[in-house]
Amino acid sequence: MPSLRPSSLFTRALVTLVITFGLFALLTFGAIVQLALVPVAERSTQDLAAFMVLSARTLLQLPEELRAEYRGRLEQDYGLRLRDDAQAPPGLERYFFPYVQRLEQALVERLGVPVSIESNRIAGERWFWVRVPSGNQGIWVGFPRNRVQSRPLEAALLVLAAAIVLVLITATTLARRVTGPLERLARAAEQVARGGSPSPLPETGPRELANLARQLNETSREVQELLADRTLLLAGISHDLRTPLTRLRLALEMLPEDTDPDLVDRMERDLGEMNALIRQAVELGRTLGAGERHAADVGRLLADLAAGRPRIDYRAAEGCLHRVNELALRRIVGNLVENALRYSTDPVELRLDCGDRPPRIFVLDRGPGIPDAERDAVFRPFYRLEQSRNRRTGGSGLGLAVARQLAIANDIEIRLGSRPGGGTVATLILPSVLDDDRA
Repeated sequence: MPSLRPSSLFTRALVTLVITFGLFALLTFGAIVQLALVPVAERSTQDLAAFMVLSARTLLQLPEELRAEYRGRLEQDYGLRLRDDAQAPPGLERYFFPYVQRLEQALVERLGVPVSIESNRIAGERWFWVRVPSGNQGIWVGFPRNRVQSRPLEAALLVLAAAIVLVLITATTLARRVTGPLERLARAAEQVARGGSPSPLPETGPRELANLARQLNETSREVQELLADRTLLLAGISHDLRTPLTRLRLALEMLPEDTDPDLVDRMERDLGEMNALIRQAVELGRTLGAGERHAADVGRLLADLAAGRPRIDYRAAEGCLHRVNELALRRIVGNLVENALRYSTDPVELRLDCGDRPPRIFVLDRGPGIPDAERDAVFRPFYRLEQSRNRRTGGSGLGLAVARQLAIANDIEIRLGSRPGGGTVATLILPSVLDDDRA
């Protein structure tokens, strides 16, 4: 089902089409009313007004013995009832009926004096009455509602309802045909951005959309080839570097016993740091894609990460079950914690908020903090805020990059913010149920 959010393309296209078709329907209806229905109604009211005046005046000119027969034939054949007595019909009241209003105007134009059409009910049926003056007398002329077969209000409501339904159906169909392929393209592009390999899109439909699908399919293939080449390149570099490193470590073991111990220690630390850097680089180059999600106790996972580490302050949370890629979440939280420990001498707080859905994990430190302008840059590989390139103070610059890539692949959102009182707050927002179903 297309999204109905105000900012979505489907909603905007639907609103545009509804307004366009709605205006067209209103203009069409208005044109029909003004150019067809109104002239017919005016002609009908003019004819009825003339007939009513003629009938009333004819009645006054007939002998008394013929008037009763004339009234009977007039009511039977033409639906008009004449009252030649001066007393008005009982129960008269004003009643809104567009046809009667036009008939009233036609009578005023024909008689040259103001008249008023009023209504009452006779035997459950609505009648309309008007007093037609003739000389010193006046004749009450009436006709039933069913004599006027038109039902303008009901017709207008029916036409309006039909127009709304047709406009909505047509606009929804057209908007879905336009936005449906674009939504599939957007989902495929999102999978490519996460390092995934979506199924090839059908290169059919309108020429522009078919070309776009073809370009996206080609881009997806090129991205997968680049990722594979990157992994192969880093694996080859790792293999080639580990061989001379192994020889250097053997050479250190074979140094004379009188060699300066401090020099040996520094060289061993350098070799260890080089091995760690190679390992992290290869880890970044691997396919850090989305893994399978299973129901896991997030609180227990965090407790395992904090176990035996006195500088991590974690208050165990009870029973926070959520569907996650447990291995990926463990690596993401672990990298964030290691980064916080590296830049802070105070204990690092680890918190879990399971009251909200989806759950949130917080890693809080009292380090120097991250400037607002640098919060996106710190996720780039080998980027470090500390520019000395000293691994003891700045690390390798790969921990946050690995965390971000794993988070994107597994629908986990990472946010970095300032902590009140100094330091940094790293927030992890776990995948929602909707994202989990889609995955």
